Amino acid sequence: MAARRPAKIASAKKGKANAKACPVCEGEMQISKLIRVSGPSGMFWLCQNGSCNSLVTTAGAAAGALTL
Repeated sequence: MAARRPAKIASAKKGKANAKACPVCEGEMQISKLIRVSGPSGMFWLCQNGSCNSLVTTAGAAAGALTL
């Protein structure tokens, strides 16, 4: 029996077509999977600026800032 290959996630595509601008600082955002103890978990757009760290849901709603 042949081994099954793992499924590819659509968000793994490269390029500017999948890029999004941060609504707070206009920096570049990247899609990330967050698993949190308190608060919603799932796929979010995360700002790459270290001082901003704003979150946006994949549907487009603002979700605050990521606190580390």
